[in-house]
Amino acid sequence: MGCDFDLDWDDDEITSAVHYPDTDFLFTRMCQGTQELVAPQQGEWVLDVGCGKAVDALKLADSRGKVVGLDPSSRMLHEARDDMAGCSTQVVLLRGIGEALPFKRRSLDKVMCKGALDHFPDPEKSIQEMAEVLKAGGEAVIAIANFESLSCRLGRRWHSFLKLFIRGEHPRTPWEMPSDHTFKFDYPSFLGMVGRHFEVRSVLPVSLLWTAPYWGKLLSLMPRRIPDTLLPVLDKVARRVPSLSDVIIVKGTPRNV
Repeated sequence: MGCDFDLDWDDDEITSAVHYPDTDFLFTRMCQGTQELVAPQQGEWVLDVGCGKAVDALKLADSRGKVVGLDPSSRMLHEARDDMAGCSTQVVLLRGIGEALPFKRRSLDKVMCKGALDHFPDPEKSIQEMAEVLKAGGEAVIAIANFESLSCRLGRRWHSFLKLFIRGEHPRTPWEMPSDHTFKFDYPSFLGMVGRHFEVRSVLPVSLLWTAPYWGKLLSLMPRRIPDTLLPVLDKVARRVPSLSDVIIVKGTPRNV
């Protein structure tokens, strides 16, 4: 596949010590939107591909599903097992990769992959695998960060402007693809890749202006009621301009089943 698998990754650098209101809103809304689209029914088998610490998998299990979490990182799975030690809810945890799912064809009811696909060495192979392990009528819910969002476009232009006046090295900005990402998704490329293997049933764009220059800091200086009112409004605006939204969530059923 031309890329190495990171079999010992962790999420230490994913979360920041400073959480601005736009970041808190985005991750909360992304989790809610994904969970609502998966919506496991009683007894359904659900696979969380790239489950990390299995936070989402546990929430799905709480809502009546039989959940399997799969991740290549032994470190993340170890932390997931530690977190589950005191929980009444349990999920099955497996070590594996999205490009070679260890399940029989047509054996699962639903598959979820939230915020992980663009870390995989071969995202399209992973999507194909998800389609093949789902039963006829089964559903996949996949969420990705949009690196052609409005905030990314504004941020890159602002950063290019600053470079004209500030010499020296510049740290990586939130608008540039991180080194641990293997694919830069935008709205058309994401729908195109998913659409080759799934009939897309719904698209849920999430959030607008996340990490735009100085936006989060500005929100943090406002009375809390202002971002609490403004961010949901921008989230609704994102529905009308999905190509500019911060996150794109897609639900589909496998083709040719």
